[in-house]
Amino acid sequence: MEAYLREWPNLSYYRSLTRGGIDADLAKCVQLASGKYCWLFSGDDVMRPKAVLRALHWIAEAQDVYVCKHTICSKEMLVSHEHSVLQPDVEFKANLSNPTERSEWFRRAVTSEAFFSFMSSLIVRRRLWLEGELPSAFDGSCWGHVARLFGLAQRRLLVCYVAEIWLDKRGDNDSFLDKGVVNRYKIGIEGYHRLADKYWMHGSIEAFHIRRVIRHEFPFKIFMLARLLCIDHPSRESRQELNRLIALNYSDDYLMKNILLFIPDWFVIGLISAHRSMARLRRRIVRA
Repeated sequence: MEAYLREWPNLSYYRSLTRGGIDADLAKCVQLASGKYCWLFSGDDVMRPKAVLRALHWIAEAQDVYVCKHTICSKEMLVSHEHSVLQPDVEFKANLSNPTERSEWFRRAVTSEAFFSFMSSLIVRRRLWLEGELPSAFDGSCWGHVARLFGLAQRRLLVCYVAEIWLDKRGDNDSFLDKGVVNRYKIGIEGYHRLADKYWMHGSIEAFHIRRVIRHEFPFKIFMLARLLCIDHPSRESRQELNRLIALNYSDDYLMKNILLFIPDWFVIGLISAHRSMARLRRRIVRA
């Protein structure tokens, strides 16, 4: 760090005596910053050339939060596909404290990034951020920044979706998989269901759209793969916890919930085996 500071004197370096966790440490970083806006950028994603210039152009409009578009890449940073946030995939602004505008923003959401899940896609107005708080109930959940922004939206939050790709997101590098796949699903599914109920009430249109998007991000296929992991590694992956998450994820879809809960193990094993065989066959055909 001393070498970096000598080369770029505009950098500031702060070393904490203790590890606060992602939520508390992120909040501390924004508190220590001095700019009007902060880009909450993860360490393993790659900013595209001229992205900062484009960001400077956009923040002249003085919105409170900017959400940019990005790609999904492999661990080796080979681009797989573009990752949309809203549909239609065009620039869109909304005041989330206005019920009509908020409803339209939530209706357009196609991924949880519309609800601020991916930090690297977020640029926030620092002054407004500091008016919010990190609720103790979400400290350590990985969604402290979302809780802060949802809390601010109760009063005023001007958001802007920038339909431009400003970064490449590194995939296959999830640091939250250390406690298993089922626990990783729990972070996303349970975390956002808690956020929806806390800030928008369970029966609201906002909570419905949050659940809809999370259900889309955790589809049938990945639950089948998780079931197989529970069968193969029962000491690491909890079948009981997986069933609870299935029931939570499909709380608005009774039929799919019961299909997933009552499919027998032999069918899951056969289904995954057939899927993998087809994938191998497709690869051979492509190579040929």
